[in-house]
Amino acid sequence: MSKKFTPEFSRIVKTDEQVNPKEKLVIEANDKERAALAKRFELVSIDNLTAELTIKTASNGEVTLRGTMHADIVQSCVATLEPVPETVEDAIEVLFSPHVSEDDLPSNPDDLEDLSEEELMALLDQPEPLVDGMIDVGEVVAQFLAVAMNPYPRNDDAEMPDSVKSEEEAQEERPNPFAQLAGLKEQLEKKK
Repeated sequence: MSKKFTPEFSRIVKTDEQVNPKEKLVIEANDKERAALAKRFELVSIDNLTAELTIKTASNGEVTLRGTMHADIVQSCVATLEPVPETVEDAIEVLFSPHVSEDDLPSNPDDLEDLSEEELMALLDQPEPLVDGMIDVGEVVAQFLAVAMNPYPRNDDAEMPDSVKSEEEAQEERPNPFAQLAGLKEQLEKKK
């Protein structure tokens, strides 16, 4: 991600200034933030985006962010481009560590090509970097929304265009070669 990226829904929490780690943190995106996120994620709209989170700091300085995210979004149907409303809910759990540097993480997809499956799984389990004791919980929520929403939204009554047929339909229309051979065999026998 570019260093110049400015999150549309930013809520910075300074973990070292936390008074009550068990207190729930409730965040909600305003109209402007939701519109900007909708543009970023290529959505028709985000009508609601909220999260209830707790932040717990361990004695080793690692911070766990847990909670739930709720969003009401509208996407375009992949078949008809008509609006498709969706309610998105997801559990959030992220571990941040001051002992992990952003330099330790791959900076682009090409860096992942030479990694083994074990190395890729280890990357998934690795904590996120905790830089200067601050977490942008709004951006975390936005990323969870991006992953949790339906990647192929479709209206229930949407029909695929005639130019796009399913494999089953294509199989049904394709003549059975054995049936053709049997028909040919019958025609040859009649000529005898």
